[in-house]
Amino acid sequence: MIAAAATLAERFGISRARQDEFAVASHRKALQIPPGAAEITPLAGLSHDAFPRGLTEATCLRLAPLAGDTAFGVTRATVAVEADAAAALLVVSEPMARRLKVRRPLRIISATRRGGDPAIPGAAPIAAAKSLLAAQRIAPTQIAVAEVMEAFAAQAIACVDGIGVQESALNRGGGGLARGHPIGASGATLAVRLWHEMQSESTGAIGLAAIAAAGGLGSALLATI
Repeated sequence: MIAAAATLAERFGISRARQDEFAVASHRKALQIPPGAAEITPLAGLSHDAFPRGLTEATCLRLAPLAGDTAFGVTRATVAVEADAAAALLVVSEPMARRLKVRRPLRIISATRRGGDPAIPGAAPIAAAKSLLAAQRIAPTQIAVAEVMEAFAAQAIACVDGIGVQESALNRGGGGLARGHPIGASGATLAVRLWHEMQSESTGAIGLAAIAAAGGLGSALLATI
């Protein structure tokens, strides 16, 4: 997957400098989440993500590429931190949501999966997200909150560019580069973060979650508050 990310970066013209900048921003946003935030349930004495740090572009420059060349290569700073987790989400009807007294639940508008080029699996969510937006006649600029998986900076940048997500809407609490990419839970994490981020939006706001899988599978979900 690391080699595939380097291939994607070169094919899409995503420079190492841009990847570094994206990673630094992810850590910066994650550090702004205060301890005890509603999104995080305290466990074993921890009430915050322990990995986000004051990453700088100067630090990124010192890292040797894990794959690819010096112009487009992928480094330890632009690959998501390893994490272990498992997750399950419960999707319920609107009557059940009212019965459970869910605070401002998200209503799923539509969701889809699309296959993509297995040589650059990170780009697969682009087609999935664009198909949802086209079917619902929603412009990318109408997306208030977007949670796009950051398995690699190059992969996330390719998806953001390809879908047309605005910077102000993207991964407002940081992403996988700063907070981890737990295989088996990353998609659920995006949905949970989308719900929390959407709480500050007005009724009717639209949110997007998008994630890639090894082999070239892209998944995307549109929801509203």
